This record gives sequence, structure tokens and C-alpha cells, in this order.
Amino acid sequence: NHEDNRKQTLNNHVWNVAALCREYGKPLGLSATAELCGLLHDMGKAKEEFQTYMLENSISQRGKINHSSAGAKYIHEKYSNAKNPYELLTAQLISLVICSHHTGLIDCIDPAGIDKYLSRVNPEPGTIAYLESKQGFQTNCAEETEIENRFRQSVTEIQTLAGTILTKYKKDSSFYFGLIARYLLSCVIDADRYDTYCFHTNQETQDTNYHLKTTWETLSGTLEKYLSEFTIETEIDQYRSEISASCKKFAQEKSGIYRLYVPTGGGKTLSSLRFAINHAKANNKSRIIYAIPYTAIIDQNAQVIRNALQNEGIILEHHSNIVPDEEETDETQTIRRLLTERWDSPVILTTTVQLLNTLFLGKTQSVRRMHNLGNSILIFDEVQTIPKKCLSLFNSAINFLAEICGATIVLCTATQPALETLNKPIRLSQPSDIIENYEELFANCKRTEIIDHCIGRGYSAEELAGFVIERYQEHKKILVILNTKKAAENLFRKIQDEQIPDTSLYYLSTNLCPRHRMDILDTIIEQLKTDANIICVTTQLIEAGVDISFDCVIRSLAGLDSIAQAAGRCNRHGKSETGKVYVIKNRDENLHSLPDIKLGQIATERVFREMRDNPGKYGNDILSPEAIRAYYSYYYAEAKSGEMDYRLEKGLANIPEDDTLYNLLSGNTTSLNHFTAKGNTQTRNLNQAFTTAGNLFHVIDENTITVLVPYQEGEEIIAKLEHLSTFNPTKSLKEYATLLRQAQQYSISIFIDESTLKSYGIYQIGESGVYRTTPFHYSEEYGYSPKADMEPIIL
Repeated sequence: NHEDNRKQTLNNHVWNVAALCREYGKPLGLSATAELCGLLHDMGKAKEEFQTYMLENSISQRGKINHSSAGAKYIHEKYSNAKNPYELLTAQLISLVICSHHTGLIDCIDPAGIDKYLSRVNPEPGTIAYLESKQGFQTNCAEETEIENRFRQSVTEIQTLAGTILTKYKKDSSFYFGLIARYLLSCVIDADRYDTYCFHTNQETQDTNYHLKTTWETLSGTLEKYLSEFTIETEIDQYRSEISASCKKFAQEKSGIYRLYVPTGGGKTLSSLRFAINHAKANNKSRIIYAIPYTAIIDQNAQVIRNALQNEGIILEHHSNIVPDEEETDETQTIRRLLTERWDSPVILTTTVQLLNTLFLGKTQSVRRMHNLGNSILIFDEVQTIPKKCLSLFNSAINFLAEICGATIVLCTATQPALETLNKPIRLSQPSDIIENYEELFANCKRTEIIDHCIGRGYSAEELAGFVIERYQEHKKILVILNTKKAAENLFRKIQDEQIPDTSLYYLSTNLCPRHRMDILDTIIEQLKTDANIICVTTQLIEAGVDISFDCVIRSLAGLDSIAQAAGRCNRHGKSETGKVYVIKNRDENLHSLPDIKLGQIATERVFREMRDNPGKYGNDILSPEAIRAYYSYYYAEAKSGEMDYRLEKGLANIPEDDTLYNLLSGNTTSLNHFTAKGNTQTRNLNQAFTTAGNLFHVIDENTITVLVPYQEGEEIIAKLEHLSTFNPTKSLKEYATLLRQAQQYSISIFIDESTLKSYGIYQIGESGVYRTTPFHYSEEYGYSPKADMEPIIL
């Protein structure tokens, strides 16, 4: 540490890392293997060139000295010709992890058929000072016999685990071995960075000991007391109480993969928390992780959980913010982020995107978190929102976490996707369902009538405005949900033109920043408690976790899962006998860039047709679990070959158009064919193109930029950021980061080509890579618009 001239020896560092890794490897039964990876990861630092760089703090040499190949070469050279196949697998796993600990997992065979693994563990002579590194390491850190003993223990562990996989899950073996490599890499990255953090902050390297048994017992008692204070005043309250009781009872089951069917408005946050806390207590789990599809719901759910557990210190929220999520090299920035990347709290709330990134994205800060999933409880809220392209990856990874890592998985939604029926199925435990009589429960909780109004070609904006106003004569609190922002805005303008007296008219879409949307929702929620007349036109953003209830909902045709969510915003608390939900077609919607919605429409229309032909089918309820199962079978059948395996786009360099990301992460057969076509005969257990897959993986389309908007405090934040960027761009990192975190509530994401930004009223703040728009392009009614309301004289 050049600030106070303290020094940490290489021996101290590698043994600290090894000790942490040993703990992290326990859920897989790979303590010795993880320990050996941690011990050898920095063998390449035991050479004069690296020691000189460290002592001189030479910025020009940062990242240029290869220190990650020496330990990998040591294991590869010593064991790669072994006759025992488990020795070969163990050697490759350990070598692969060591040489990848700064970059993320490398391609073993890349799509062009080039052996990247061998070139990494056996680079050009002289480039890594291998003999000097090996001798220095054996003299100062660990003798050869000590390494040999640990390798033998590792082989025993790998043989046991591989034997289980090849016996029980042979079809998934390549994919599973790839995830084992990622898990081991996660152990090393986290331990390495955490020890570095502890040294820089002058504290002992030791993970927080939460005394989990005491923690879960305490939290269980707090939660039970909190729930006991709830009163049952309505029929819905009674059903919520029954759901909660079922969750507590089921918590005694062993680890596994379970479904939690909960009707919309059924109190699933507290019910799933009750299951998780009691299951963690019964099975000594390490943590509870909520994966939530939208950041907008996280704050709401986090507050519910805080209120229930009355303990701020055990809850970590981790989701995207406006700070660029890239690998950092600046030491102070790295230390600032070290702890927030760790996921080492007992209760974690994150997004589904962050969870999937932890499993598949190539960036090391995502990989780092993976070992924290072992022996944990993962609750996937609204699991039906997993993108279609990710389903095979998701199912196989969830099976791995449950079968190999000792995790318990809860798939939580009112519209369970039939993931167990896919080509790569999820393997549910038996019994599968936390709520045993869920079909009866859904029938009893029915609070709405779904009305099939999908007539002909559908409505234009003007015709739909007329239909809304007709319904308004009967229902004075109406919610209209459309599939696109443009269609919603067009309809809003048409209704606005009608100038309906004594009516509050609202528009919601992601063109409004989160703070703006919340302000409007707060106003609507207050007005819904009164006799006020309300029409709200919105996109589907309102369907996710917003506790709001209208007398009538009009929903543009979409998947049955979306229609169920829309129905959850109607008569939510059962105050009237039956709320009306009209499903309509809107011919103004352009779904060219929304193929999943189009696919959902096709499958939903098929279920509607079946019910028209046979009204009694599915219990005369299009949202019954039976109808939802039929919907998903049709939805999956419509998907084209390879789509659920994450089919790769045409035109990607070296990637055949019919290849999939799933294949890159398992057999990688196409790359392997290119490899053998070059005359190569060497075979290995791991041939995956990890780097290529990690770079190509995106849960959602990332052709977006984040733009700050001048809504209320956002205008002041923009002004402060511009001032810092102009006058003090490097000396105010802390203030800059604080402003960016505050700016989350005043930002929107826009699909746009960066070369055309200025024509859309979007400008970069200094050289920061952060963008903002002007007051002329942001209105109180519609939020951001590419067309300015009035042109400024000077920008």
C-alpha cells in the first residue's frame, strides 16, 4: 500500500485466498479443489519483474505483466499427460480457472477452431518467466509436495462429483462441467479481491460470520410476530393467510426445485419470505436471494421485507444503476465497488438480469457472485418473465444449482410457465407445489371476468378511444394497458381530445423517469380511494407488482401471463363481486421489434378460440392453471428451432447462423469440428467457448443508452454533473458517484443510434459517457419526446 508503505507478502496473500476458497467450495464438495485454485492463482507474481512493478507502483506496467499463466502452466505441465481421466479433468479445471482469474473464463476452443486454452497455459517461452516464478513460489509459498498432496485431494473430489454427474445427469455433463469451472473461478475472484480489499483497508481477511442458525431463528421469530398482528377482514385476507400458512408448513421439505402458485394480489412477497426464512432455518441455508424482474418492484418489495424483519443490516439490494457497469482499473474505484459485488448478506434483493448475468455474463464482477448461490434459497418472482431465448440456459443452470450446489429454488408466479415440458426441462422436486390445492385456490380467488373482445382487425386509436368512453359510462375508474409506448400515447391524445368533464386523465410509460411515474402513481392511488373519475392509459409497466386497483381494465391482446397481470390491477381487493377485464386487438401497435409479444398473442388467441367453441373448457376461466398450461404449450410450440437455446444472430464473426449460446457453453460442437478439421487430435473434457459466449450473452437488448432528464431534482443533478465535468472532472469521484446514484430516479433508457443523438435532443455531459436531454424534450404529460415542444435559441 503506497499510501502508508505497508507491504503484504505473496505468501500471506495466496494462503488467505486459499482459505477463503476452501470455504466457498464446500457446497459442491470441492473444498480442496477451490483451495488449490486459490493457492496457485498468483504463482506468476513470484518473479523479479512483478515484484519490481509492485514496489515502484509503475502505472505504465499495469495489466501488462502476465502473472496468471504460471500457476496454470504448472498444473498443466505436471498432469496433462496423466492416464487417469479424473486427473486430466482436475488439471484442466484448475489450470483454466487460474489463467482466467483476471479476464473471465477463456475460450478453450474458439469458434474458428483455435486452441486458446493451450496457448494461454503454455505461452511463448520467456513471456512469463516460468521457471523463476515456480522456484520463487515453491521457496516462499508452498513446496512441491504440499501442492501434490492437495492435487490428490482435488482428484478425489472431482472423481466423486464427476461420477455423480455422469451417472445421473450425463446429458447435461458438458454444461455442468462448464458451470463447475465458473463456480471455481467465482471462488478465486471473490477471495482474491476481498483479501486485497482487506489489506488496503488494514483489516484481517475474514468473512462476516452471521451465525446463521441464530440469524434464521431470530428472523423467523420476528416475522411470525409481525404476521400475527395481521387482521382478517375480507375473503382475500383469509386466502392470503392460508397461502402463508401453506408456505410455512412446506418449509420443512428438503432442498429442491419448487413452484409457488399465488394468485395476483395473494401476498406472495410475505408468503415466499415465510417459506424462505423457515426453510433456511430447517436446512441451514447460507442466504435468501430474491430475483425480481423489474427494478421498479425491488424498492417496494425491499420495504415490505424490511418492515417484516425489522433488520436493515441483513438486507442487500443490488440492481443496475446509471454508473457504467464495466471492468475498472482505477484502484480507488475498484476498492469502492469490492463489497457491493459480493452478495454475502443473508437476504439479497436483485434483478433477474443480475442473477442471469451472474450465471452467464463474461464480466468478472458478475462471475464473482456465483459461489454465493451455493447452499442458498433463490426465489424467482414472476418467473414467466424469463426471456424465451434464455429458457434452456435458465433451466439447466437451475438444475445445476439445485442438484450440484445444494440450492433451493422457488419459481413464484400466478402463471407458471411449463418449464418441465421443454426440450431441456427443469427437474422439479416431488412434491412440486408449495400450495397443494392451488387450482381450488385460484377458483376461489377469482375476482375478475375476462371478456374476449378481440373483434376482426382490431381497433384504431380513434375507435379504441370510443370503446374506452363507452365503458367509462359504466365504470368510472378505468385502466387501459397497451403493448407499445406509441400506441398508448396515441390513445391518450385521442381521449384527451374528447375533453371528458370532471375526469382525471393520466399517461404512464417508460418515457417518464421512475420518479415521475411514481409521483403519478401516488396521485392515482390517492384518487382511487375517493369518488374521483379516472382514466389511466399505460404500457405494461403497471402490471409488475404495482398495488393498484381499478373498476375496469382494458388490455390489448398479449400473452395470457400479461393478461393475468393486467387482471391483477382490477378489483384487486375483492371490493366488488366481479371486475371486468376486456381483451381487445389494437391495430395501431407495431410489434416488429417485440416478437415475444406477437408469439404470446398467437397462443392466447388459440386458447380464446377453444373457449368460444367449448365455453366449459378450462372451467370457463381463461386464467385457470389448466388454461395457462395450454397457453404455454402453444407458446413453446410456436417458437422456432433453437430459439430457447439462445440462437445467435446472423453475421456474427466466426459464428454459424444456426449455432446457439447453449452449444458454446456445453459441447461447442461446431467449434470443435473446425478444430479437428485443422488436423488436431487432442481431446479434452472442456472445449467450451466461454469468452465468446460471455461476450454475446445479454438478457435484454442492450442497444440502449441511459439518459438523465430534467424532471424536478433531475434538472439540478444534471447541472451539478455538468459543472463537475467542466471544472473538476477527476478530483470529485466520490461526489460524481453520489450524483449518479441519485440520478437513477431521473433517468430513462432509449433505443437509439448514438450517431444521431443530437437530432433527438440528447447530449453527453462533458466526456463522462453520461447523457442528458433538455427541458424542451421532456414534458410533464408525456415525459421524453424526440420532438421538442419548442426549439431553444441556444443549446
